[in-house]
Amino acid sequence: MTTAVISGVGVVSAFGVGAANLFDGLANARSAVRLIRSFDVSHFPTRVAGEVDVAAIERHWIMQHVGTINADTTVLDEFESIGAWRDRKIVFGLLAAMEAWRTAHCGIAEQEAGLVMALGLEQAFLEDFAPFFNDKGIDWQAEQAVRSTGFRYRSDVDLTAQLLSRLLDLTGPTIVNASACAAGGLAIAQAASLIERDAASIVLCGGADSMVNPLGIGGMTRLGAPSPRCELDACRPFDRRRDGLVIGEGAAMFVVEAEQRALNRGVKPLARILGYGSSQDAYRVTAPRPDGAAARKAMQSALKRARLDCSAVGYINAHGTGTLLNDAAEARVIRDLFGAHADRLPVSSIKGAIGHLMAASGAIELAACLLPLQRNILPGTAHHQQKDPHCAINVIGEQPREEKVDVILSNSFGFGGQNVSVILGRYP
Repeated sequence: MTTAVISGVGVVSAFGVGAANLFDGLANARSAVRLIRSFDVSHFPTRVAGEVDVAAIERHWIMQHVGTINADTTVLDEFESIGAWRDRKIVFGLLAAMEAWRTAHCGIAEQEAGLVMALGLEQAFLEDFAPFFNDKGIDWQAEQAVRSTGFRYRSDVDLTAQLLSRLLDLTGPTIVNASACAAGGLAIAQAASLIERDAASIVLCGGADSMVNPLGIGGMTRLGAPSPRCELDACRPFDRRRDGLVIGEGAAMFVVEAEQRALNRGVKPLARILGYGSSQDAYRVTAPRPDGAAARKAMQSALKRARLDCSAVGYINAHGTGTLLNDAAEARVIRDLFGAHADRLPVSSIKGAIGHLMAASGAIELAACLLPLQRNILPGTAHHQQKDPHCAINVIGEQPREEKVDVILSNSFGFGGQNVSVILGRYP
């Protein structure tokens, strides 16, 4: 069977633009969670996030980070004209994709490349609803008048995919999924599947999301998911004191192709994609299945596809949201599946450092898994100080651990009960 490899990676996170910034931040045990600056949060119960350090997206900031590409940049003008830059995730996806494309040494000649994107939901902009609100609610006549002028107050869910396809002239299969917090991991799994089945020769894949906006922060706060403490250590994965997540934003993109194809192009792969598996809890929208049976099935499927025993896994990058239910359920299923190996199997979550990137979380956490494979450093778990007896696994504390591992498993468990596990292997 054709082996799929990662030959390029690009990242935008609260640590900054570029995969190196993510790796450096995690390797040095830093946390990028801070007070939100991109809008006024003084009246919000939740006021901290893993926010990318740019208050407003402007073209000069985009071009500063896009780098050199032999593409028709008038496409950017077209997307700017429809207000695309107001949706931060579109720009984050663009910048991460450009970095991945460059690091994989791809050119615009890769027209048959596929595209698999994991994206958040269609974004609405709160300020745009003001013109047709009155004291009693929505003035529908005013709303129709605004719409008739071509006014745009939503960002299409596939707008990032449209932009990248046009900019890089990608004419291969395009898949856009919005399977909540599992979407990023599923994007990489789908890309690997396309390569293994020879349905595409090369695939640009990953996730981008931003809920750092009034509707996103307000909605998640109403749901009760974020920590009620507006402190920089608000997200404490697997810690006994954990009380909720922190919202983050950003993107991670990868170039995935057949191993031999990368070598023929003179590119050394960053990692092999050894296996992947997915499942559905069929339980509740915002709570994990207590017995962890479906999450276990996703991990087992990934191991089976990789033809590996549990003992081969050297590190788990956990979903680890910092919520009471999720962390306990994930720890329970890791203990159950890995048995005695769980005593020495290192586990960590990076959400305390950069926040929960929602649809992009699985993608950026898979990017973090390249840190051990490239630098032999296992990321720590920011703000994890007190062990929880209900999370009886080998959690790496705040300090990263220098250790060489060859096989890494990454978990992503999303709202709606969607689960995915992806296994990466060191490239020799």
